[in-house]
Amino acid sequence: MRSELEQVYRTHRRSLFALALSIAGSSELAEDAVHDAFVRLMKSSAVPTGRLDSYVFAAVRNSALDIGRRLQRSQSTTSLFGEPEIAADGEPACSLERAEENNQLRQAIDSLEPASREIVILRTFAELPMSEISQITGTPLKTVETRYRRALFVLEERLRGHVG
Repeated sequence: MRSELEQVYRTHRRSLFALALSIAGSSELAEDAVHDAFVRLMKSSAVPTGRLDSYVFAAVRNSALDIGRRLQRSQSTTSLFGEPEIAADGEPACSLERAEENNQLRQAIDSLEPASREIVILRTFAELPMSEISQITGTPLKTVETRYRRALFVLEERLRGHVG
């Protein structure tokens, strides 16, 4: 099972971190949540039912919720989009305009209520199907779908307010 967990981590590490970050509220706490979840998974003898990646997302979510319950939240998704890429000439590959767009999107996502933000991250960044998001969050499928649609509408409205 160790090699399968390593593969899930390699494939989804940014999405797992983004999920933990959206719940825990800081990079340090998100890293702790992902680490704690994988330590528990490696030590566990339980065999997950269903897809392993969904099981891992649920474990990271639960770990982040545990940490969040213990500490005061300060919400930021700064690391959601990663570090700027560096071009061959040593200059940042993304333009100032692109950086501003990322900043606006980050702020819009941060402004969503926590349950919707979590669903948007799981769907958009982790690319999980709605049925798996429903299982991970313990929320009925129709509620997940509704929250996702409403969150996209809110994001669109907020981002349009920044244009033009």
